[in-house]
Amino acid sequence: MNPTTMPSIQLVSASAGAMEVREAPVPKIKPDEVLIEVRAAAVCGSDLHLYQWDESIRPKLLRASDNFKHGVIAGHEFCGHVVEIGSEVGTIMDDPDVKLSVGDFVSAESHVVCGKCYQCLSGEKHVCVNDKIIGFDRDGAWARYIALPSSCIWKNDAELPFEIAAVQEPLGNAMHAAAHFPLKDQRVVIYGLGPIGMFSAIIALMHGAKQVITVEISETRARIAKEIGCDSVILGKIARTPEERAAERARIQALVREAAGHDGPDVALEMSGHPDAITNAVKSVRRGGKVVAFGLTKDSAYTFDDYSKDVIFNGVTIQGIIGRRIYDTWYKVRDLVRLPEAREKLRKVITEVLPYTEFRGGIEKMLKGEAGKVVLTF
Repeated sequence: MNPTTMPSIQLVSASAGAMEVREAPVPKIKPDEVLIEVRAAAVCGSDLHLYQWDESIRPKLLRASDNFKHGVIAGHEFCGHVVEIGSEVGTIMDDPDVKLSVGDFVSAESHVVCGKCYQCLSGEKHVCVNDKIIGFDRDGAWARYIALPSSCIWKNDAELPFEIAAVQEPLGNAMHAAAHFPLKDQRVVIYGLGPIGMFSAIIALMHGAKQVITVEISETRARIAKEIGCDSVILGKIARTPEERAAERARIQALVREAAGHDGPDVALEMSGHPDAITNAVKSVRRGGKVVAFGLTKDSAYTFDDYSKDVIFNGVTIQGIIGRRIYDTWYKVRDLVRLPEAREKLRKVITEVLPYTEFRGGIEKMLKGEAGKVVLTF
């Protein structure tokens, strides 16, 4: 007998930590949708923003929950098996040769795009003006089942380990961010070794970067960076007063430039969203260098210390990154996860595989910097 309800992890009110396991109806699919039984789902840095009820994510959740008249199922990184296919489902992965069948092992693009706006029609689906993110704008994957449009479905290699299959979406974020500029023979610094920062380090190493420098305050994550092969690991200090923060910024910038040589690294990846790290990324990169901005700030604003000098007169390029290029980035990720060396490094980042009922402990460990990537099993 098919179940009518399912366990799910929902955000249930507009407050920090207001997440709990609740029963929810099993989704009914539309003709162009696919029903997936979730095998495993991962915890993203943006889920931590959600858990802490940070300002940057509030508008999406308030709309999705109708001001919390009902909960919203969280989660957008996952893998699972197809259990039902809508009558109008056709091409997936933008490839007419790929066919979808019940039982297929799949993951999914988390941005549900309209396919009709100027960006979508111009090959820029990742910046669709009408996009809806699963787990934020609509119910997500921290549940036994999820229904999604077939345009989101990515068919995995059947033998891909589930814990790696579940993190392809954030690995795609890292691929889009780290490989936006050429990496071969470049000196790269990464600010923030959350999971996507560590995935970015793996990508830089696998793409032939001349040097990979990382900056992180967590000793646990700094240790993982050494294990995956980063050249330099700079341990940051927590600074609280304005004077302490200024001194710590100056210290980090000097250490990064010293490690990179010349007048700084060629590429800086800002993956933390902390204002001091953003400042350090802009100020430490060489003249003519590239800064990739990926981390979300807790609040909405960031102010440059010296915009004219640091950006304009230094000729620095700053590139904001959202999501993945659909589906170009996914094909690059598939090529990466097929490599045994890459799988070995990725497993070092996935430090926790837990039953979904233990989600709170996994989230708390991530918030304390005591874990790399956390994967929840269903």
